[in-house]
Amino acid sequence: MSTGRMSDEQFQQLLDTIRALGPQQTEQQQQQTNKSKSSFGNCNVRFYGQRDNDAVEEFINAIETYKDMEDISDQDALKGLPLLLQGIASTWWKGVRRDAKSWQDALQLLRDHFSPTKPPYQIYVEIFASKQNDRMPIDTFICQKRALIAKLPEGRHDVETELDFVYGLLDSKYQQQIPRHEIKTYRELLEKGRNLERHNTIGRHN
Repeated sequence: MSTGRMSDEQFQQLLDTIRALGPQQTEQQQQQTNKSKSSFGNCNVRFYGQRDNDAVEEFINAIETYKDMEDISDQDALKGLPLLLQGIASTWWKGVRRDAKSWQDALQLLRDHFSPTKPPYQIYVEIFASKQNDRMPIDTFICQKRALIAKLPEGRHDVETELDFVYGLLDSKYQQQIPRHEIKTYRELLEKGRNLERHNTIGRHN
């Protein structure tokens, strides 16, 4: 007949169970605490308010990466954004912060004010402003030109037309040894350009 009392063995099992659960609960609580404490406090990226598309995008990419790595919530990121703004950017934020209801709102405000969309004619000027010099690797040159072309309105040109732009700006040694009609994609142009660079490098060393 049961007396309702716990045996020594049952009591010991209960203690073991409590000890096993205790650290797990504490660890979970610690993780939640650490997450809530995550902030931009140790982030050394700063934005000073320069009206430059590349500077704005570099800043946003850097803080988005830091935010993801540190597991900072959108709410905490929005609160901590002023820590990363200096000079005119800090003054600007004080005036617009009430308009930023979310983290994405804040990023869009940054882009709208400091990185307004350039009209296509300005982008074309930048594309054709410089040709490849004989010291610039083809990877670097094509990357720069494609980045500018990507700023044009979507669907403005097909790949063949874009390749005409880029090919026409290549250094003459590439044009002489890579026929335009053999190039259908950026990848083909890069591969042939790299092969030419390797060949020229080997030739200089022999």
